[in-house]
Amino acid sequence: MKKMILFSCLALVLASCDPYQFEESAFIELKKDPCFGVCPVYSFRVDGKGNATFEGTRNVSKSGKWARKLSPASTNDLFSAFEASDFAQFQDEYTAQVTDLPTTWVTYGAGNSTKTIKDYFGAPEALKNLEKMAETIAEEDTDWVKGDGTQSH
Repeated sequence: MKKMILFSCLALVLASCDPYQFEESAFIELKKDPCFGVCPVYSFRVDGKGNATFEGTRNVSKSGKWARKLSPASTNDLFSAFEASDFAQFQDEYTAQVTDLPTTWVTYGAGNSTKTIKDYFGAPEALKNLEKMAETIAEEDTDWVKGDGTQSH
């Protein structure tokens, strides 16, 4: 019985030491659509535990599928910024009658709430800053591993 209690306490302590502040089910997605020029075209997704995927389609340094694990600090900073922005208060779409701009789709999911925003033109600076944070992580070339991150046995 003492071993069972000790084991339970140890498990509780180890679980509370998780440096990631967000649930694995929380996620941020960024999708960049094409323009008539050389705009980067890719999709990026990261969950609350720092598991990131990138799929580069066109005009990117990483073509195909890539995966990496973000540091707790990078993950927590990104998710904290989305939380602090009150993401749900943004409009669902920012657009105008202009041509040749890329469309950025940004999605934030946490708990039972998921919201996707279409940003073509005229998004507020606060949303642009969130997009830039995600883009910076997505577009950097360090620590990415070619493939989808799954291992075959």
